[in-house]
Amino acid sequence: MILSRAAEVALAALPHLPHPDPRTKGRGVREVAREAGLPAPFLAQVLKRLAHAGLLRSKRGRTGGFLLGRPASEITVADVVLALEGYEELEAAFPALQGPAGRLFGPVRSRVFDVMRKTTVADLAKDVS
Repeated sequence: MILSRAAEVALAALPHLPHPDPRTKGRGVREVAREAGLPAPFLAQVLKRLAHAGLLRSKRGRTGGFLLGRPASEITVADVVLALEGYEELEAAFPALQGPAGRLFGPVRSRVFDVMRKTTVADLAKDVS
């Protein structure tokens, strides 16, 4: 399966965002972009889409920026990809096949979706130094 650039950027950025807490300062786009090695203008667009989908919160003012909308252990890769791609695009990127090809690649497709449902932002954060 090939992820869109937006999904790739989101999955690289989310481990850099703070957990949801009213007292927590948000992280600015430029700061996250610098830490994750991502282009800030595109990252801003992606984070806004995720905030609109409810996966992130945005704060204004001195303590403004973005933070996770719920604990990292409760946001899955599937949540992020579906918020950015939609189910139809996800299906189109990795379609179910029929016949011998379906028997061969069906388990692979199932495993990919299973990994996306079970892997969380907290899991991704373990790889961020």
